[in-house]
Amino acid sequence: MKHIIRHTLRTKSSGRRGYLSGGIIRPALAALLLFSLSACTKTDKIIIYATARSGGWLWARPGADSGSEKGKTGGYAVFRKVYDREKNPKLAVDLGNWFSDTPEGYLTKGGAVAACMNTVPYAVSALGPEDLVLSPADLEKLVRVSSFTVLASNLYLRNNKKPPFIKSQQIVSAGGTRIGFLAITIMEPAKANTQRYLSNYKLEKASYEIERSVKSLKDAGARVTILLLSVNPKKQAAKDFYVSFLEKLPRLDLVITDDPGIKKPMRVNRTWIVSAPQKLMSAARIELSFEPGTGRLMGVGARNIRLERDKYGEDAATLETVNRQRALIQKLFSKRVGTAASDIRKSENSPASLSAAKLNSGVVDSPLGNFTADCVKRWARSNAAIINNSVLGGDILKGPVTTGDLYRVLPFDTSVVFVKIRGSDLQRVMEGPASDDISVSGMEIRMRGPAVELMMIEGSPVKPDHIYRIAVPDSIVTDKDYSLLASATEFANSKRFLREVLGWCFSRQTVTPKPDLIRITRTQ
Repeated sequence: MKHIIRHTLRTKSSGRRGYLSGGIIRPALAALLLFSLSACTKTDKIIIYATARSGGWLWARPGADSGSEKGKTGGYAVFRKVYDREKNPKLAVDLGNWFSDTPEGYLTKGGAVAACMNTVPYAVSALGPEDLVLSPADLEKLVRVSSFTVLASNLYLRNNKKPPFIKSQQIVSAGGTRIGFLAITIMEPAKANTQRYLSNYKLEKASYEIERSVKSLKDAGARVTILLLSVNPKKQAAKDFYVSFLEKLPRLDLVITDDPGIKKPMRVNRTWIVSAPQKLMSAARIELSFEPGTGRLMGVGARNIRLERDKYGEDAATLETVNRQRALIQKLFSKRVGTAASDIRKSENSPASLSAAKLNSGVVDSPLGNFTADCVKRWARSNAAIINNSVLGGDILKGPVTTGDLYRVLPFDTSVVFVKIRGSDLQRVMEGPASDDISVSGMEIRMRGPAVELMMIEGSPVKPDHIYRIAVPDSIVTDKDYSLLASATEFANSKRFLREVLGWCFSRQTVTPKPDLIRITRTQ
């Protein structure tokens, strides 16, 4: 188009005035100039929509202060509507951690999330640390059903081979610009440039893999390079992390991260850094501005768009996919796992239901906590079991028990851990503040004030130097009030959720809770 403009002007200067003069050519030339400018600036903006850590949240849901249909926010059907409204060249990316927060996520091993993401559609996605709990076979199934490219530049199998179903980099075209993407997963921000071994995978040094991927992208003609940086949700990046991290790397144009510590777009040297919001309640709209003609990246702007259903509506096709996934989970939740012969309550809050002995003891046990502890002890074949009652979410009522009941009663993904601990260390743990709200099996504890006056395991007084096998939820192992991890001589995670163990107990027979027993007494 620039060539046409120059040719027209040269014709005018050559004296061919009969063709160029008058009221016809001037408006035509002005229109031509306007068309030329619009052609040059038509693709000077590219919009990237970014989401992160959706955790399996598929549909719009009410806020914390509202239970009504009005005011619902989030979900893929709303996001699709927002995405479709965008008139500029665009693409959508995700940072991973697809399924760890909801039954819809982890019961389908991310499949429900991938099905919804396919409808948007996304262009690329990284893998988050929580996605890597999947076995290589399950991860491959998830990648195969995804219509978008899944990237993990520093991910290897433990045999040092790259998973054949995962790409290290990908070029995506938008608005005529070739954009190169790569993705890095970081478990420990303070040690981002070190190898890390997981159960089924190895994470290679970030700087080495980024250098390789950036070179491959540049050689393939990428005009812009964007790093999708997924950080372990359980770790927090320090304020100077991005400065030290980026100084070891080849130049990147943009880093999109799921780090919630990045509150607004920032720039480190020549690299822009933007954070994508979590839980699919909002999406980041990232605007890339390019210099007309040269295609050089001039600037980056970003803002979060809250996915308000009342404001944007919901895409019908995406909503149909979401509802289909909900129906599948509902069918699974209705599956019967066993029968309860009587109600098993989380707490005994009615004095009329308590024995005189319990009323006099000053301690009210949790029948459900005791029952769960009995199940864990039996399943683990341990000397005793301890349950922190804070993991319990409701009651089990007399009659059929379903998978949905197990998730309602034990809503958290708490796994069972086997601990070996000396009797003296176990007594010290029991004298801490956390012993106020626990249930036990195979143990009897008598407290006088904060001290343990007597503790028995399997009918015998605890021996200080004897090592006992105790089964506990992992939430106890990591809780600073219990300090079991620091006191244990040995521990191992069973990788079986507490609700799975509870389901195992119900599947064997009709369950009748044990008689009313005093397991913990406390006097002043």
